[in-house]
Amino acid sequence: MTKPIIYLAAGGTGGHLFPAIALSRALQKKNFKTVILTDARAKKYASQTDDIDLQLLTSGSIFSGGKANKLLAPLKILLGVFQAMMILISNRPVAVIGFGGYPSFPPMLAARLLFCKIAIHEQNAVLGRANRMLSLLGARITASYPGTRHVPASSRGSMVVTGNPVRPEVLRYKDYVYSRHNVNGTFNLLVFGGSQGASVFSTLLPEAISLIPREKLNRLKLVQQCRKDELASTLQAYGALGIDVELRDFFDDMPRRIVKAHLVISRSGASTISEMAVIGCPSLLVPLPQSIDQDQKKNALQLSNHEAAWVVDQKNLTPIKLAEMISEFMESPHKLEAAARAAKTRAMPQATENLAKFVETYSGYRDGVKISGDAV
Repeated sequence: MTKPIIYLAAGGTGGHLFPAIALSRALQKKNFKTVILTDARAKKYASQTDDIDLQLLTSGSIFSGGKANKLLAPLKILLGVFQAMMILISNRPVAVIGFGGYPSFPPMLAARLLFCKIAIHEQNAVLGRANRMLSLLGARITASYPGTRHVPASSRGSMVVTGNPVRPEVLRYKDYVYSRHNVNGTFNLLVFGGSQGASVFSTLLPEAISLIPREKLNRLKLVQQCRKDELASTLQAYGALGIDVELRDFFDDMPRRIVKAHLVISRSGASTISEMAVIGCPSLLVPLPQSIDQDQKKNALQLSNHEAAWVVDQKNLTPIKLAEMISEFMESPHKLEAAARAAKTRAMPQATENLAKFVETYSGYRDGVKISGDAV
């Protein structure tokens, strides 16, 4: 018997792609065939998607990029819609699920034009632009948080809160218990800026760490993600400090790195927040200042409002302030341990299964078999 097909549409960054990957694997176990429609940026995650059917489409954004990119965006979107329609006509899906990001819009629009069932999942605490437009086209909404902003009033009553799916590599550590550091022992500090890196950390961290007393520097073990073109200059900046440091432009074992960290300093993308909660790791969050609708700030508050993280706006984070905070954390193992426990209380490790169950009901199939009655 032919398996029912479900297409998943997602942007090519980790925040959109990881939840789609998690759902794809869950649905495959339930006897569905799944295909993820995304853009070329997804190639970066080849090591994590070798068992996933990825198909790359053309897309563009009218909100970001240079003037030429914005002018060409409508043509790229139309081309992406055409490509997606050809795929969907050839393999008629029982549902198409969108995960946001501008590359998700063309296939979701194509699905709507072909009268396919469409639904969206919002990872952030604010409904993104692509998902906002799709909600106005009748897409059912699932969300990570009950108070997700910008959800149309007409859709709020039917919105399903599932939590944000995280990768199996993260769920492996859902029962991990944070191990506090010894005030005289090694302090593991992990710094990363999300799937695309954060230039501010490449300049801010070396300056801040240079201000930390030598007796603390001798205990510090730093692992930091940098953009590829900033690796050499950042390594040079740390070289003069004589500390234990490991720099890479991409870590394909980030969950394991989070588990080993006593403190994480990072941006506050949706996947980062969810992974900090599931693993139970204290974090100092620096939201992306120019993020649309300040979604990263709203994400960060999901932890900081429950004493599970500390949030500092980038404009207020000077090298002196950061050095003082790191030094204080190194002297406060009990404070970090309390934040780690609080983070665990915000976790939804069952999010993938919640979303998979919604998709089954919405598509009208369970374990690959058509079910009787009306879908939601």
